[in-house]
Amino acid sequence: VFSGSNLICQTSIKDAIKKFEEKYSKPEQPMVAVEAEKVELYGMMPPILKMDATLSTLKACKHLALSSNNIEKITGLKGCERLEILSLGRNQIKKLDGVEDVAETLQELWISYNILGSLKGVEKLSKLRVLYCAQNLITKWADFEPLKECKALEELILVGNPLVDEASKSGDYREQVAGRMPWLKKLDGAPVTDDERAAGQEKLGG
Repeated sequence: VFSGSNLICQTSIKDAIKKFEEKYSKPEQPMVAVEAEKVELYGMMPPILKMDATLSTLKACKHLALSSNNIEKITGLKGCERLEILSLGRNQIKKLDGVEDVAETLQELWISYNILGSLKGVEKLSKLRVLYCAQNLITKWADFEPLKECKALEELILVGNPLVDEASKSGDYREQVAGRMPWLKKLDGAPVTDDERAAGQEKLGG
């Protein structure tokens, strides 16, 4: 699909849904995206550039896969009232604005390999249990602060962010995270220990 006078080659959400239905339809059982619990729109060629309100038709969707496209903004999720897992890895997303539209249901956010400079907005996801946020641009502990509001979070992946690289030099990265989020169970694939929690809280004066 060519968009506008600039002839930008992209796949629209509408066309991506159509491709998904064609790919998974069988003669005896056609795939209907609005009835599907998992909708796979990842790795489109040409890529999806924009999320839009067409996504709101996916009323039954619990797992929406939009990874490996070229998306810059999170939009169009209002109406995805059953969404539990949102996969947006390998895009061009700078902010988490837009996730609040699925705050009531979202449990897992996979957003590694983007260009996030802040986690502002994640604090609205009260039911979030899993956050994959590797290989982004989180640089300061201040950028990390919104995560402290995510009391349901159990698993966090942050490896590959400048903050992790810098904090790892002093050898207390895991303790710093555990001190800020003592309820966290797993960090970067390894269980968080009671020793890490205690040492972190002591460092932070808690």
